[in-house]
Amino acid sequence: MTFINEFTSPEDVEKYRFAEIDEHFVMGGTPSRQWTIDRDRNIYLRNVAHGAGSEIEIRNQHKWTFYWKGHELTLRLDLLDGSGGRGEPGWSHWRLVWLNGSNGLPEPLKPYRREILADLKEALVAYKDFGAYSTNTDYSVTLDIDSGCEL
Repeated sequence: MTFINEFTSPEDVEKYRFAEIDEHFVMGGTPSRQWTIDRDRNIYLRNVAHGAGSEIEIRNQHKWTFYWKGHELTLRLDLLDGSGGRGEPGWSHWRLVWLNGSNGLPEPLKPYRREILADLKEALVAYKDFGAYSTNTDYSVTLDIDSGCEL
């Protein structure tokens, strides 16, 4: 199976403890009930907060949970640029600013760094511009790693 965008079921919300996760993102958090998931590989990506306000550098800051094979990771991804209208191909350029508050990957996951980053990029491609609400056709993603991001 591959990543798909869908709305979460009440069973998924309970299984993955979304209420508990959402408590960490009260300011600017969103109780998002959509995600990008690959059920066969037990991986999901869910946007849990995004910047608000008129300043574009703040507005383009997004926090996500990236659940990777039993491990919950928290990411900050900044949207640097993107394009693509409704029913058209699109693209986005993201920068991974921090992972787990710049604490990086848990020690048991460090050997899987490349695989985790590849899966994250694959999930972002499937997410497109707006997850379950996306209307783009084909999509591509550029993912940069910030120089201060500990992996």
